[in-house]
Amino acid sequence: MVEKVSIWLTLEPLLYLKEPMHLAEISKKLKKSHTTVRKHLAIFENLGLVKKEKKGRQTFYELKKTPLLIDYLTIIEKERLIEKCKRDLILKDIIEDLHAVYDNDILIFGSAVESTKKANDIDVLVIGKFKKGKLKFLEDKLNINFHVINVKSLNEVGNALKKEIVDKHLIVQGSERLIRWMID
Repeated sequence: MVEKVSIWLTLEPLLYLKEPMHLAEISKKLKKSHTTVRKHLAIFENLGLVKKEKKGRQTFYELKKTPLLIDYLTIIEKERLIEKCKRDLILKDIIEDLHAVYDNDILIFGSAVESTKKANDIDVLVIGKFKKGKLKFLEDKLNINFHVINVKSLNEVGNALKKEIVDKHLIVQGSERLIRWMID
């Protein structure tokens, strides 16, 4: 069976960047050839979502601030989450249970984003009222510790923690609001 591959994840290295990124860096992060990445970025450039800038012989890319940027980033974030869940069944269980039990804005960040098996615990940011008792069941079921940071509002998150979250995260719920916060 041939799996349909989405090109949206080509934009993943450009998410939340403050400066343009060189084509070679993008290719390296995606583990794809320059030719493939350049072809995909050209599609996004035609959509008006990516800005290409040449400096000498080097080509740099960055996301453009367009009215639909949040919508596009939401698609990318959801695809990232789905792809990670396909490769990490423990993460899939965690995400499914969080969806079933909570309606808060929630994201997972830190080392668990790369691998739940290698992580010492699962770092979770929860916005709004939160009852940890329901999470205790999940800890016992999966034999994993959760480190929960619960804030009433995203304004309570310090700059150092925000940078850590932006660098390595998976949005579970509340994509649009969390993306707006990360790009500010």
